Parts: sequence; structure tokens; C-alpha cells
Amino acid sequence: MKSENILKPVQNYIVELENDLKNVVEQNKNELCDDVLGFLFSKSKRLRPAFVFLLALLLDKKVDENIQKIALCLEILHSATLVHDDIIDEETKRREIESFYSKFGQKKALIIGDYLFSLALLTLSSIENQKISKIFADNILLTINGEINQFKSSFSYPSEGEYLKKSSLKTANLFVCAACAVCEYFSVSEEKRIKLEKFANYFGTIFQIKNDTKDLKSVLNDAKMGTYTLCAIYFRQKYSNCDIINMTNEQFLECSNLVQDKTKELFLKAKELLEDGFREDIKELLLNLLLSF
Repeated sequence: MKSENILKPVQNYIVELENDLKNVVEQNKNELCDDVLGFLFSKSKRLRPAFVFLLALLLDKKVDENIQKIALCLEILHSATLVHDDIIDEETKRREIESFYSKFGQKKALIIGDYLFSLALLTLSSIENQKISKIFADNILLTINGEINQFKSSFSYPSEGEYLKKSSLKTANLFVCAACAVCEYFSVSEEKRIKLEKFANYFGTIFQIKNDTKDLKSVLNDAKMGTYTLCAIYFRQKYSNCDIINMTNEQFLECSNLVQDKTKELFLKAKELLEDGFREDIKELLLNLLLSF
């Protein structure tokens, strides 16, 4: 099942989020407003805000104004990190349009990323909950540290464990941030909070693993930039005397099957965390969403 169909139960909330997204940019205008809106409304799954809404429903709670703000803050934060990622990786395309780095150059793209970070902080300040603000601050720092660690380890093959840790810090961390913020807002029990934080970590990690292994071209492009995905790690383990740039389609399929085995293992661990105490229909939606990546 496609992720778009799975997210239908939260589609109305996503529409409301997009209205809020447009409003926060237009209320804080500058000369790049149209370009920023074009980027924010280019092809996007809205996966992180949808995850926030689904967590609230999973707990059988209402998606109210503050949950919408948590979702909005996450979406803007994620967008800011993408702009900065494109500068670091010298990417020319993002969401099927020209990247800010390619369009405006490094300096202007950096300012746009900072502008988006400021909009996220502005949104966060309107929630008026110091504990939620602290959760975001801590997780933003972890995400940035994940980027620093990746940059430091460029062109160095990590172990499987190091790769999973990096994915947890760089990508899964914003999903964990969502889980922590939602649990704090609804004063969820410690037992459920721990389960949802762990589930969020598996959710984001699986998403990153699958995104890294879309096709042979993406694996090779990452390798050329000095970033070795799980597929590349398995290739190195099996073909230690071969240069990854020469990976064949057959070798890619062989290694991607090993990646699928790892994601199945992580999926089962994630599924186990939602066995008891949560809305069954929303639990199934979240698990189907994981399978749809």
C-alpha cells in the first residue's frame, strides 16, 4: 500500500498544517519568501508531521492546536536541515526542483536554512511549554552532532553498528523528538513513553536505511561523496577486494537483500513495542507506513 493512502486518516490535519506553514512564512516575509514557499510546497511526504498526528491518535488523544504546532515545528526543522544538507553535499536537486545551493550559491542557501531554523524556533516558542522546548533543543543538538560525525567519517567504512547509530542520530532523531514531545504534552506514562521513543527510533532508522538503498545509482553516488550506506557496508564485507564504484547490478541485488533482512529484523522489534496499550487501527497504520517505504 502506498504511503499516500495510509496517511488518509490524517490528511485533514496535513491540510491544516500546510495552511499554517504558508501563514508562518507570509507573516515573516522577506525577498526570498516565494522561493521558500516553492520549496516547502514542492514534492514532500509530510512524513514527520503525519507521524506526530498518528502518535496522538495512537494514544487515543485529540490533535489540537499545540499538536499542530509540534508538527509544524518538526516540518520546518526538517526542511532547514535539507537546505543545509544540500550545501554540504553540493546537491543540485531537492524534491525534484533545483536546490537553493544550486540556484543561489552557498552563502544565500545558508541564510535560507538559518531563516527556516528561526521560523521553527518561532513556532516552538508559541507552544509555551519549557519541557517541550528543551526536548527540541536537545534533539536538534543530537541531529547536528550526527551531521558532524558523518562529515568527520567521510570516506571511512563504518561497521553495521556505527551506521545504525549514525542513522539514529541524523534521521531517526527527529522522529524520537516527535515521540518525546507528544508524550510530554499528553503526560504519558513512563512505560508508554519509553516504548514510543524506541519505536520512533526504529521508525526513523528503517526509513533512512530504505532511503539509502533505493537503487544502485543512489548507493554509488553516496559512495562517491564518501558516505557508505548499509548496502555499501555489506558489499565491502562480501567483496573486500573490489572497489564499490564497480558494483554490478547483481551484486547490488545481493547486498540489498541483506539490507532487507536487516530492516525486517528492526521492523519486528518495532512491532513488538506496540503490542499492548495502543489504538489497534492506528498501530496497523503506522506499521503499514513502515512497510511502504
